[in-house]
Amino acid sequence: MRNRSVAISYNGATLALTVLLLVTFVAFLGMTLFNTKGEPREALVAVSILNDGNWILPECCGTDLPYKPPMLAWCIAALGWLNGGHVTEFLSRLPSALAAVAMLICVFRFLASRTSLSIAAVTVLVCATTFELHRAATSCRVDMLFTAFIVMAILAMCVTAEKHPGRWRLPLGGILLMSLATLTKGPAGMLLPCGVLLVMQLMRGGKFLPTFTLYAVSGLLALILPAAWYLAAYQQGGDSFLQLAIEENFGRFLGKMSYESHEHTFFYNFQTLATGIAPYILLLLISLFAVRRWKLGRESLKARWSRLRALPGPELLAVVASVVIFVFYCIPKSKRSVYLLPMYPFVAYGITIYIRWIIRNCPRVLRTYGAIMASVGVLAAVALIVMMTGVISADPSSELATYLSEAQGLGAESLLMICVCLAVCLMTLRSILFAAPETAVQWTVLDTLIIYWMFSAAIQPMVLNPKSDRPMAAAVATVVPADEPLYGFMTTPMLRYYTAGFYTRDRIKAITHAPAPLKANDWVIAGESDVDSLERILPQDVVLAPVMEWPVKSCDNHQVATLYHVEAAPERAPQP
Repeated sequence: MRNRSVAISYNGATLALTVLLLVTFVAFLGMTLFNTKGEPREALVAVSILNDGNWILPECCGTDLPYKPPMLAWCIAALGWLNGGHVTEFLSRLPSALAAVAMLICVFRFLASRTSLSIAAVTVLVCATTFELHRAATSCRVDMLFTAFIVMAILAMCVTAEKHPGRWRLPLGGILLMSLATLTKGPAGMLLPCGVLLVMQLMRGGKFLPTFTLYAVSGLLALILPAAWYLAAYQQGGDSFLQLAIEENFGRFLGKMSYESHEHTFFYNFQTLATGIAPYILLLLISLFAVRRWKLGRESLKARWSRLRALPGPELLAVVASVVIFVFYCIPKSKRSVYLLPMYPFVAYGITIYIRWIIRNCPRVLRTYGAIMASVGVLAAVALIVMMTGVISADPSSELATYLSEAQGLGAESLLMICVCLAVCLMTLRSILFAAPETAVQWTVLDTLIIYWMFSAAIQPMVLNPKSDRPMAAAVATVVPADEPLYGFMTTPMLRYYTAGFYTRDRIKAITHAPAPLKANDWVIAGESDVDSLERILPQDVVLAPVMEWPVKSCDNHQVATLYHVEAAPERAPQP
């Protein structure tokens, strides 16, 4: 009977967490328009697949090959196909959101069977409410899908190693997940899980040669499916595709890109990890002023190494995975905050263990942190309610007036989330004052989760929707006949009108060479700083006639864009 009650509790907690995560990551995906070049650039690959039927190597914007393997595009295109061939913002972001939910549930079940339900649940909620992971899970980018496959591969390979200690057994589930990770973003999807498991098994006393051979073979097997795609893509794209693939997969890691790509120093990863785990970096900073310094003692390095190797499985995995992933991404010159995302579930487990230690030794730190978070939620909710009522006025030409207008246009769903956030934050403040530390922690984590709900349902749409190029795309659709060519021109290399292109179903073809492939009755979009360069590469028999200008700068190149009609140049009078 006791085992049955434990199973019910375990499954009930899994279901409850799944519901919370679905609300957090999925419920509000379609409320924010595309407003940066990154998301529509990924979504356009799926749009191109559905337009042309090419699932191997589609071309976007008329000329561009995808920079990443196609797993994310395949997922979006499949969802768009089920939606009648139409890709939306919601469907474009859905693979990332579902990947985050699946990954965190796997983390929960892995930890719950090895620690406790409470530790596992708090770890998942802490991870879900870190800024970097939440942003990736609600964006149409490859990073969350890539992270989910890597983390789940590591967990699957750990389970295989635990079930067959000291035996040479291929982790078939891990191999499949590594294949999917490699098809999402490249060979790092195989290298990271194999590297983590190799280091961990060696620390557990495994012999080097058999252990290295096991994970080398596993990694090679994981490359079979991606190799099939690379071969098929090369048959279509030839040397252009091969050069692009080599540059993205090897040139980026070795710092030999043909263009500067997010190059940062070694210290950047420390900085981005600190900001990425927000708001919990605030808890760590507060604890520095309240918790007594730990006494390291005079323990020898050998003794500390032995103590590290003797850590329980989850703790050792968290340490090894965090260190291996962090060090791996310190090597290339190209560094971005999202590269460290596979660390986050393991870092979240470390934060959870630290929270447990604080509860036992310095609970006032948690009460202080919880009071700050709840107060922020109350103030934000009250401010949003006031903005929605329309009692605040501003200069109609100011940015504040735009936000006020957007706030007043928020629907009942947004208002509901604001009210829920206000109620939960007030209850959190009450628990901080009167409840036990463990209860206060639970309310604080829940409070943070609800603040993200309000952020996704109200704050983000209010701030970001006015920056979108969707109005530009709608205006183009009303002016430019569907059967007439439409082009976009930007002087910045590798930059396109991605957002307007997405909302016009990839109609905007990029001009990438001189002379511009324009003829009479074509249409072209160009920014205020780019039009002079465009006119210099026009064929001599055409001129540009401005048709309409958008007052808001494009979110892709931050220039005021103008739609031009290409007209035949007037005949010059003969010279006397």
